[in-house]
Amino acid sequence: MVHNKIAKSRPALVLLLLLLLIPGALAFTVSPVVITPAGVINPNDEVTASATVYAAYGTAFPSYDDIQFVTELDDAVWSYTILVNGIENVRPADRGKIFTISGFELNYQNRDEVNVDVILTGRVPATAPLGSDLMVLKVQELDARSNVLQNSVVRFDHLIGQPTPTPTPAYGTIRVTSEPAGATVFLDNAIKGITPMSLEAVPNGEHTVLVRLDGYYDHSRTVTVTGDTRDFGASLEPVTAPGSVQTTTAGVTCQPGVTATVNEPARTGTLSVTTNPPGALVYIDDEMKGITPAIIPGLSPGSHAIHLMMEGYEDFRTSTEITAGTTSEFVTGLSPRKQLPGFTLAGALLAVGLAAGLLHGRIRRE
Repeated sequence: MVHNKIAKSRPALVLLLLLLLIPGALAFTVSPVVITPAGVINPNDEVTASATVYAAYGTAFPSYDDIQFVTELDDAVWSYTILVNGIENVRPADRGKIFTISGFELNYQNRDEVNVDVILTGRVPATAPLGSDLMVLKVQELDARSNVLQNSVVRFDHLIGQPTPTPTPAYGTIRVTSEPAGATVFLDNAIKGITPMSLEAVPNGEHTVLVRLDGYYDHSRTVTVTGDTRDFGASLEPVTAPGSVQTTTAGVTCQPGVTATVNEPARTGTLSVTTNPPGALVYIDDEMKGITPAIIPGLSPGSHAIHLMMEGYEDFRTSTEITAGTTSEFVTGLSPRKQLPGFTLAGALLAVGLAAGLLHGRIRRE
């Protein structure tokens, strides 16, 4: 008979052993945590966090498990109230970064509703790095051996300070393509290569890109570089009138940050200036327009004054006529600045000094 009683109780013993050794399902849920202040918190700030833990509803919380609360706040104080079927049971406050409620405090009958209201106050550590996440509150269940049930962990973090913004690169890239390919690419009046190509290390800001191919209309527009990559694509159109090169923006594909520059062929013309040697400053009507070789669009029809300046060379002045809808080519050589053979500034000063000395000596003798 004793043997029969042991046999009948064996399933219950096995079930109890399984409950003790095998982690069970999550025995609680947690409401959203309210953190005050809700906005930016910084090192040494006082912080309050409150939440409700629903420990049992329809199934009693196991008496052999515990609920543990953890925080990274300094000077942590835990105030909590256990509510059983709406009846409040205020418990003494606890201190420390880890706080545990025993399962014996939470174990009631299956039909009972058991909740825990928790209020945590603390201070953000002075050493907390700005832009990092601080664990304000973590709630987890411990089994009978005080091991954490990993599937029970609920964590609430808060950003400390403001995240460090990613610096914007000072340079960007402009990818230039044309249809047909093989067009000459100018960046801010300086020749750069043949399409397709990428203009690397372009400083942030607005830049003028011009694409030119013999027998086709020019395409020019402003590209704004902001440390990123911009695409410049142009579908070139054949010229209709032989011997003229017009500037238009038809067939250009734009993207954000790229502004098409509309140069109406019937109203403005373009001047191409080339010097030998290159590198001269180009002034049109006393306004600096670029460095040779330079492409200067948007000039009104009529006569314009050209002034070329380069260190070591004679200034060059002339005028040219601009015709609307065409590109005028101006090519010239620069003459080296003339100097008397062997006569430099130092030599001139020496000669003046010698003459003064001779004059002074002659006066004294007389």
